[in-house]
Parts: sequence; C-alpha cells; structure tokens
Amino acid sequence: MCIALVGLIGLCFAEAGSRVPSSGGPYAYARAAFGPTLAGVTGMLLLIANSVASGAALARFLADTVGTIWPDIASPGGRTAFLAAIYLTFATINIRSARYGAGLTTVMAFVKLAPLILLVVAGLALIKPANLLWPAMPPITAIGSGAMLLFFAFMGVETGLGTGGETINPARTIPRAILLALTLVAALYIGLQTVAQGVLGAALPTATAPLVETGTAIFGAWGTRLLLITTILSATGFLVADLLGSPRTAFALAERGQLPRWIAWVHPRYHTPAIAIGGYAVLSFAMAASGSFRQLAIMSSSGTLIVYLISCLAVLRLRKRGIALAGKPFRAPGGVLVPIAAAAIIVWLLSTLTWPELATTAGLAIVSGLTYGLLQRRVAGKRDRQAGQ
Repeated sequence: MCIALVGLIGLCFAEAGSRVPSSGGPYAYARAAFGPTLAGVTGMLLLIANSVASGAALARFLADTVGTIWPDIASPGGRTAFLAAIYLTFATINIRSARYGAGLTTVMAFVKLAPLILLVVAGLALIKPANLLWPAMPPITAIGSGAMLLFFAFMGVETGLGTGGETINPARTIPRAILLALTLVAALYIGLQTVAQGVLGAALPTATAPLVETGTAIFGAWGTRLLLITTILSATGFLVADLLGSPRTAFALAERGQLPRWIAWVHPRYHTPAIAIGGYAVLSFAMAASGSFRQLAIMSSSGTLIVYLISCLAVLRLRKRGIALAGKPFRAPGGVLVPIAAAAIIVWLLSTLTWPELATTAGLAIVSGLTYGLLQRRVAGKRDRQAGQ
C-alpha cells in the first residue's frame, strides 16, 4: 500500500517538478497552481508536519533507544536533558557552517546504510518460508492504520525538490532522480521487512525493537550491539540532515516575504540562516519533549499527506493551465489516473485515523493556516507602514 501510494506520489512530483523547476518543492507547485495563499499554507504545513514533527518523532525515538542502554535517559528529566543537548549540538554545528553539517550527514548516511544492507544479505539465507505465510487477511481498517504509521518511513520523496531551481535539465533529471530514490528505498524496506518476518515469525508483532531482535537472531550477541548502534546512528543522521535542510524552508518563505523578514537573517560571520536554524531547533525540541514517537509520527504522516494531496491536485491544475517553465515537461502516464488515484488513496488513509487523530490533523492544518495568516498580516502591515513613510 505505502509503496504503491509513494510511487503514485512520486510520479506526480516528477511531473510537477518538471513543470515548475523552482526551489521550494510542494510550496512552489502550490503557488504556480493555486496562488500564494494556498502556497503559504502548504509551506507552513510542510514546515510543521513534514519537518518539525518528523524531526521531533525521530528525536524522541533516538532518546527512547538510548534510554534502553542508559536508564537515566529513560526518565522524563533525563530524556529532556538529552534532547536539549542533541538539538543544541546539531544547531550549533549547522549555524557555524553548512559544510560541517553536510559532511556529517554524508558520513552518517553511509554508516547507517551499510549494516542494514548486511542484515538483508545475511538474513536471506535464514528465512523460514512458513513465517511469510498470512494465516488470514487483516481487516481493511487495520491495514489503513498500519499504513499511516508505516508511511512515516517513506516520507521525504520531495526533499530533493527543494533545490529544483538549481537543477540542470529538470524535465529529465527530476523524474529520474525520484524514480531511483523510490526504487532504492522500496527495495531496502521490502528486504528488511521480508528478513524480519521470515526470521522472527510470530514474534515480530510484539518485538519492541524489530531490527535489533532480527540482528540478534542472525548474528548473535554482537548483532544486537551492531543494530542498536545502527539505529542510534540512523536517527542521529536524520536529525543532522533535518537541521541542515529544513530550516531553509522557513528561510525561503521569509526571503519571499511570506514570513517575517527577520527569520531570513544571515549570520555575518558564518553566512548561515542562524535564526531559522535556532528557531527550528527550539520548536523541534519542544515537540519532541512533549509527545510520544507514535503521536508525533502519526501527526507528521497525516500533515504530510495533506501536503501531498495538494501537490497531486496541483498536477491537474498545472496541466490544465499549460504551465511548463523549462521546456517540454515529463507527463505521468495514464492521463488523470495517477493524480486522482494518489489523491483517493490519501483521502482513504486519512479516513482511517481515529477521531482524536483526525482532530489533531485538522488542528494542525488550521494552526498552519492561522499562523500563516497572522504572519502575513504582520508582513503586510509593515510593508504598508514603510510605503506610507
């Protein structure tokens, strides 16, 4: 389900990115298709749900994982202190130099992927075919709720589109990059799920740390340590990359006058968007310290799905208006089938949320809209005062 949906969304992003090769990704597509107001709301929702909430979820996951090694961090006070130290450290690294953050992100990406690939390769020989059989078809609602949580792992297909304005030959490069990324991610997740299910069997649903327990079954005691370290490095690598790239969404909105200009302040010595990075770190820390991983992951997934829904519908609008800013665009196959199918699946997934989760999602969208509206009034008021002087 998740792979099918992300594949459809990827095709929509490939077409939208080839038609509007501007920096900002979904924000730029919504602006070209629906105008600045919905684009601003999309940008705020993307910033809060896809960036702040997802980063906070991974930070909470990191704290919970480290807490299994050092019990002091598992306590509320210890967890808060740990999260504060993490965000202070990574924010400082990224404020001092984007080069430091980018270099650390590259190293962490390699370190975290190598053990996961090793786990898949080594585990294939130990799979028990009987463990892969379904005793019964799960209820459709269970599939939906499970897919909502799993979708969190597939988020980020739009991340590389933030630099679309700097891409050479976007009509060709963007679709190929998205297809390659989706293929690699899907292959890795299918491999990990198959190995974990095939090795652990009935113990998988109750496993508190599935990859760690799979590593233990395959490699023994040292596998436990390897996968535990990999899990910590994976979450840490995500947070480093998140604090490198996500604050620049707020920076871009502020530069374009859709957020207060002071957010776009650049440090005179380090030449980095220091206020955007620092403010983003504070918001992420506050959210991570106040919610559980599941709560934050569901919030992030549902809010991001709304952004994706807007982007899929934007494809239909961009086609109708004939917008193609970089020559002949890529066109998703099947006419209107791909964007409509993606939109339908997104709406169905959102409908499987519980009432409290739906209320949280609706509240997130409303807060994003109100925040954007209030900030726009302040920006417009300041502009009017300057014009009257």
